[in-house]
Amino acid sequence: MTQGAHSKILDAIGPPIYAPVMGIAGLGIAWRIASTLLGVPTMIGEIVVAIAFALFAVVSSLFIAKIIQDPGCLAKIWFNNRALLFTPLIPTSLLLLSIGARPYDTEIAVLLWTIAAPLNLLLAIVIVGRWLFKAHGQTDISPAWMFPIVGNGVVPIAGVPLGFVNEGWAFFVIGFVLWVMAFVVFFGFLVLGGALAKAARPTMLILISPPATFFIAYSELTGGQVDPFAYGMIYSSMFLLAVFLLNGRHVLYVPFSIASWSLTFPMAALTIATLLFFRTTDWAMAQWAAAGLLGLTTLFTVSVAMLGLAATLRSLRPATVT
Repeated sequence: MTQGAHSKILDAIGPPIYAPVMGIAGLGIAWRIASTLLGVPTMIGEIVVAIAFALFAVVSSLFIAKIIQDPGCLAKIWFNNRALLFTPLIPTSLLLLSIGARPYDTEIAVLLWTIAAPLNLLLAIVIVGRWLFKAHGQTDISPAWMFPIVGNGVVPIAGVPLGFVNEGWAFFVIGFVLWVMAFVVFFGFLVLGGALAKAARPTMLILISPPATFFIAYSELTGGQVDPFAYGMIYSSMFLLAVFLLNGRHVLYVPFSIASWSLTFPMAALTIATLLFFRTTDWAMAQWAAAGLLGLTTLFTVSVAMLGLAATLRSLRPATVT
């Protein structure tokens, strides 16, 4: 690899690079659950989870290399409100990997959860503090506001099976309240004439994540209970997916960027939620929906991965001199 290519890679490294880890880990967990409910091969989910672990190791190594090369980059991220919004992707990735590791090594799962949960809480406190006490313009409003909220929802999903039940309820309540407030602000922004840059439009699919994630968390916290609250969560997420699919040209047909990975984890979260919904209700329609979402999520993730690989190879290609 040339020095110029190495520099290009490090310049592009930051918290958003963990979005692929979330998408792939979520897909692997969905396939793992589907193996018991839909009869799909068990090995698929385990392979995808292993890929997520390997990818986390690679991007973390690159991020550490960037920090060593430019120690000031952490301060730049910390004091930049937009960049800070993406830092919860790191603890959320660790939480998903904790879920992935749990069947194999409970101690590793507990370690990952113990690192990630407090970090996610700290970042949520800092980010919400900046929402309240820093001036914001319309251009500062984005779906990335959902990142610390989704992380709070994943904490009980990963933690309750490990025995962190009271902590799980705390994160669940905090995350749910923040989701309601942030969703109202962002929805009002769009309805009243706000617009996202074309390259950032795929991030709108992040709006699917919170209700799907909170459905999964609620299922863990209540032992699989499906009551009116749970119905509200999963049907809200399904409705938002239907809206985005009907208006796919606005979020899908855009140039590839790291924002394109925003397609993957929300779809994985809704797939997992639908699988759990089917497990509890035994409703045939939910079974078909879960199978369809599993296929669609896999297609999205593979497509985005291929586009990302192609874009990376293009960016590393030496410029031709004319």
